[in-house]
Amino acid sequence: MLLYYTVLSNILVFSSLIFFIIYDFKKGDATTNTKLLRYKGGVTMAILITGVIYHILLAPITEPEKFWTLRNFLVHYIVPWGLVLDTLIFDAKKAFRLREPLYWSLFPLSYFAFALLNGLVLKLSIPGAKDSPFAYFFINVNKFGWNKVMINVLVISAGYIAVGYLLFLLKKFIGRKPA
Repeated sequence: MLLYYTVLSNILVFSSLIFFIIYDFKKGDATTNTKLLRYKGGVTMAILITGVIYHILLAPITEPEKFWTLRNFLVHYIVPWGLVLDTLIFDAKKAFRLREPLYWSLFPLSYFAFALLNGLVLKLSIPGAKDSPFAYFFINVNKFGWNKVMINVLVISAGYIAVGYLLFLLKKFIGRKPA
């Protein structure tokens, strides 16, 4: 299961939120610490892509009995949109720098590199994945070829960075006043 981006991004959210809670108790309000907010912006974007990609590319081909489960809604809808709302409402505004959305793209691009490594070299089996050892059909190089997969990745990356800049702009105006 650790071969799915969905699982990794949800673990990232969970572990980051635990860290923020501990930080709050030990050092003060994490929602006003600029460095932590920049990191949280990356976490927010990492989980947001989980929800968006699932909704656009994977939900339409998911069997109804798997789609309509609490687990599915938690990892693909509730956690992503919950963290987006948390970031927009509770975090201090103006914490992000202009280059932040580019940095945030490193997590999904690193996953893509790992997913290709697994699909082409390691070939770790992914139980239940139709395109195993590729976790997702849209990165299956053996099925679609390099050109199609690279187009998929470029489109997803461009959309991801564009949404990152949208979050950057929204956080200029929405959120708590910086301390």
